[in-house]
Amino acid sequence: MKFYIASSLANYEQVRSLSCLLKNAGWEHTYDWTIHCPVKELDAETLKSIGEKEFEGIKQSDVVIILTPQGRGTHTELGMAIALNKKVYLCHHDDTYFKCDGNTSAFYWLSQVKQLIGNTEEITGELLRS
Repeated sequence: MKFYIASSLANYEQVRSLSCLLKNAGWEHTYDWTIHCPVKELDAETLKSIGEKEFEGIKQSDVVIILTPQGRGTHTELGMAIALNKKVYLCHHDDTYFKCDGNTSAFYWLSQVKQLIGNTEEITGELLRS
């Protein structure tokens, strides 16, 4: 299974942890943007290159994992995954994103978006069982 993980730059350690668990189970990470973390300084050319690699990573994936807390680009990645008809897993540590209030988005409720609740290990277990 090929996967891409979208999340906040500040969340790179959890992304790396989830990636490691999935790769140890035989999954393939299509693009690991955490190689740029922690971010010090970026210029327009570097950002363009990263954006192109992230887009390609999403296109090459079978599943896109949205790991909260998300960053400002994460909803763009969610939109690309939905438009490319990828299976999407939206993962949060509790159910606060999955209530109909100010923390949610209409796109979290689409049929190809599966909501997962738990820590990194619990999420990994759910992903491997899907």
